[in-house]
Amino acid sequence: MQNNIPGNFFSIGNILEKMETANLDMDIVVFNSDSVLRDDNIFPLRLEGLSIILCKDGEGEIGIDLKVYPIRKNTLIVIQPKNYIQLAHVSENFKAHCMVCSHHIIEDIAPKLTDILPLLLHNRTEPVTQLSENDAESIDTFYRFLQKKMQGPKTPFLKKKLLSMLQAALFEMMDIQMSLQQGKERPKSRKEEIMAKFILAVSEHFRTHRQVNYYANKLCISAKHLSSVVKEISGRTAGEWIENYVTMEAKVLLRTTDMTIQEIASNLNFLNQSFFGKYFKHITGVSPTAYRKANM
Repeated sequence: MQNNIPGNFFSIGNILEKMETANLDMDIVVFNSDSVLRDDNIFPLRLEGLSIILCKDGEGEIGIDLKVYPIRKNTLIVIQPKNYIQLAHVSENFKAHCMVCSHHIIEDIAPKLTDILPLLLHNRTEPVTQLSENDAESIDTFYRFLQKKMQGPKTPFLKKKLLSMLQAALFEMMDIQMSLQQGKERPKSRKEEIMAKFILAVSEHFRTHRQVNYYANKLCISAKHLSSVVKEISGRTAGEWIENYVTMEAKVLLRTTDMTIQEIASNLNFLNQSFFGKYFKHITGVSPTAYRKANM
């Protein structure tokens, strides 16, 4: 087992100190959260692991990958690796049950879960789902089991039991999502499919490709058609989506790592620090150095 969850989970102000947690060597963490989403100091945030959050009480909104979603009791939030949490506002009575597992755990169970690929793709573009009381209770059952077992003695088969329960939880979510999809009156339109595929492609390739033409070619459509569809569906241009992914990643690296500006520029495939600085300031209004100083 690894000693920590990779990414920014522990480099954003020791979030876990604020809540009662149960963990298995920090590869799986479950916790009751009534404060973490109100801590403005942690955003923007990117987790390398898989996070499943079930709102138990209260209401508010959460920003995931540039889109704001309402949350209330029985809202299920699935945050996949590389998803960004950009902002969140929740009421004082907000409570949630959270499960987070590292990419090591995902790698352990993913080869056995090829059936849930549709679920993973669905939640990549639609990470927030409103559940019925019964469906929310079903998901919460898995949370309570994990919490109970992880707070108990470490037995020889504990990890296998936890992995099996995580698999079962994902299959349960798959059943719920399929049931909800069957209840919808219409499938996604062609334009909505293009938008979803565009967002998936940008989330995977924004570090190395910032040209709209690249994504249009991947989707086998013209850049003009892609730009028109993205603007119509989202209200933002395709270029703005790409720029925002780049600047969100830059903000995360500036706030949560000790990487130099030059290293961040290289990580994001800029020719040099100067080009990166001009790009960042043009979009955000401040230089990378000023942003880092303001958010230390």
